[in-house]
Amino acid sequence: MMRFGSTMNLKSLASLWRRFRDERDGVAAIEAAIALPVMVVAYVGVVNISQMVAINRKVTQLTSALSDLTARLQTVPTAEISNIFKAAETILLPYDSRKAKMVIASIVIDANRVAKVCWSNSYPAGTTAPNRGDTESVPDSVRIANTSVIMARASYEFTPVIGNGMFSKVTLGDHPIYTRPRNGKADGNASIEQIVRSDVTGCPQF
Repeated sequence: MMRFGSTMNLKSLASLWRRFRDERDGVAAIEAAIALPVMVVAYVGVVNISQMVAINRKVTQLTSALSDLTARLQTVPTAEISNIFKAAETILLPYDSRKAKMVIASIVIDANRVAKVCWSNSYPAGTTAPNRGDTESVPDSVRIANTSVIMARASYEFTPVIGNGMFSKVTLGDHPIYTRPRNGKADGNASIEQIVRSDVTGCPQF
């Protein structure tokens, strides 16, 4: 009788253990079902943020290169500006440079500290750029009477690497960088040192 009772107890314990294990498996499955979407979203977010940070850094470098390369010149032929755009955009590699928009402008500040665009170029075609004579808002540190600066601006339309349905497109960059002419030419009716584009007259003389 004792042996029979012991056998029954073992069977009961085994049955109880199976039920406990099945319940734990069920709980684990529920926990996994809840946690998995959160983990996927977190992973996608980390991947996209890493890409955004890397591209944003390159856009800043691109903007700086546009401004610096242009400011080194004295007279700029239109063809040379095209070369500057194409050379600078290689900084974006290995990312898709076709998603970038770039603008270069020469801004002249007159005796009244009014900053106006003398000339501008943009790339690729269709990218909006300020027109000659447009008044520009520039930092006080830049707005010095009878001077000029080269302003460069670049932006990048970032599309999420994965998870397009969860994350929308983001425009990176689009912050101007200003550089004083390194080897400018005194031009315009006030003989202000500036980078002169070969097909337009110097400023101020809008």
